[in-house]
Amino acid sequence: MQLTDGFFIVESTHDSESGFEAVLRTNPEHPIYKAHFPGNPITPGVCIIQAAGELLEQKLGRKLYLKTVKNIKFLSVIIPEKGKIIRYSFSNIVEDENGCKAQVVVSDDSNVYAKISLIFSHERL
Repeated sequence: MQLTDGFFIVESTHDSESGFEAVLRTNPEHPIYKAHFPGNPITPGVCIIQAAGELLEQKLGRKLYLKTVKNIKFLSVIIPEKGKIIRYSFSNIVEDENGCKAQVVVSDDSNVYAKISLIFSHERL
């Protein structure tokens, strides 16, 4: 499932001093929000991680497979509001022949939602 093509809408991406940044907009009409949770929707943590992987794949131009979530801190919930903008800031990206590692901070102008350290493989495990 491509979450960055309907669940989140990618508004822009650009390089930053320490890596790159992607600006996404939530889609509160997406079916996932009808199930998680009806009447009080929040963005599932697994969807936050999946979107990070998809954004990194797009940046690197190759398929990645999540190997390890080395560290994750969910600090606040993402409540999908019409037009809500979320920023994925990637840093410490290290790629070699086996895969890559990256740190991601998911935030907006007033909240930090998650801090994540991910390890990906270039091959399906």
